[in-house]
Amino acid sequence: MSSFPEEELHRRFLGLFTAHESAIHAYVARLVPRREDVLDVMQEVAIVLWKKFGQLKADQDFRRWAFGVARVQVLAWRRDLARERERLVLSSDTLELMGKEIESSSEQLDLEREAILQHCLGKLKSDQRSAMEGMYSEKGEVSDLAVKFGRSVTAFYQWIYRIRQTLSKCAQKVALTTELP
Repeated sequence: MSSFPEEELHRRFLGLFTAHESAIHAYVARLVPRREDVLDVMQEVAIVLWKKFGQLKADQDFRRWAFGVARVQVLAWRRDLARERERLVLSSDTLELMGKEIESSSEQLDLEREAILQHCLGKLKSDQRSAMEGMYSEKGEVSDLAVKFGRSVTAFYQWIYRIRQTLSKCAQKVALTTELP
């Protein structure tokens, strides 16, 4: 990746980090008990990810790599905490094992979320589904989509908001009532 110009490298990093930040945050939050400490560890994770991003191979999975970096940062945080408090509630081996288990379950949760989303998207009217697909495609320009669906930009945003609410309610209902659709 080091062959990319700095601006392109920065853009690629931000795109990947933004796409996976919530999963990385959830991963760290499962290993670090206090919210304030989670935020501190996440700052360190983001810094280390950016510093080492040039070392990431093009065919390497960013998320898996980021989880590995996060695990190391959590271990460093725990080590520092142990020094401060002179006691460690969980051993490094236990924490390492928990990190691997969380990483594995996180991938399963993502698959389940995707299945639920696809199920709920299937329940939308075709124009609603088409509008959502347009919004989340790389070429989705809101003004073009608004014209395509015969709405003003403001009305289109309101319509998308209502569709998102419908999807959210459907996903919550499916998640609470069944294993998977």
